Amino acid sequence: MGKATRRDFLQRTALGLAGVSAAGFVLRNDAQPTLATVSGDEANRVLIQMGSIPREETPAKGELKRVTPVSFGPWYKTGAPFRAKLSLPGEPGTTFVLSGRAWAFETKRPLAGVVLDFWHVDMQEKYSDGVSDFRNRGRLVSSETGYYELESIRPIPYRPNPSGSPNFWRCAHFHLLAVCPGYKPLVTEIHFKEDPKMSDSMYRPENAIAPEKRTVNGLSFETGVFDIVLERETVSK
Repeated sequence: MGKATRRDFLQRTALGLAGVSAAGFVLRNDAQPTLATVSGDEANRVLIQMGSIPREETPAKGELKRVTPVSFGPWYKTGAPFRAKLSLPGEPGTTFVLSGRAWAFETKRPLAGVVLDFWHVDMQEKYSDGVSDFRNRGRLVSSETGYYELESIRPIPYRPNPSGSPNFWRCAHFHLLAVCPGYKPLVTEIHFKEDPKMSDSMYRPENAIAPEKRTVNGLSFETGVFDIVLERETVSK
């Protein structure tokens, strides 16, 4: 695959809130969570000015820390669509922009081409079935600089078994599966600092992000940053 073709592919797998320019991100008011290129009447768009996407392939600043693995859980499904807008237009909940970079632990360099698979619950504490309904599910590919970004709603705490165990709560989280050739697959959860259900035994403070409230052009949303660190596969002899 040529360099230009590969760059176009990476850009197309990150459309949604993701950018048609480095100066900001463009969302149609009626944007569907698909791979289609953002297009149409300029007056029907909302511009969210977020600053430039990192472009230089620079080493990580400071120490890279391994990400604590967490199990898949029962709601992982293969075959989620490639897109960066996981939720449907009008999906109830707080709009959330999650971003970060993928890194190689040994080299401390960004990793391009990492396939990132995300899924999470809705405001009714439910997962989509991942067969006929792909709400709040999607895959992305990290850019040449390891960068990724998605838009969805902020997950909420939920009860896996509300009738049988009504007092057992899971903390709010994004599920994540990260896969890259030559590296160990990473299955984990992204948690939130000061979660009201931090008593959940699966809560990992080292995996917790600190959300920030943002208002741009009258549009309110939250953001969070989570870097993904992968380790090389062990070659057996």
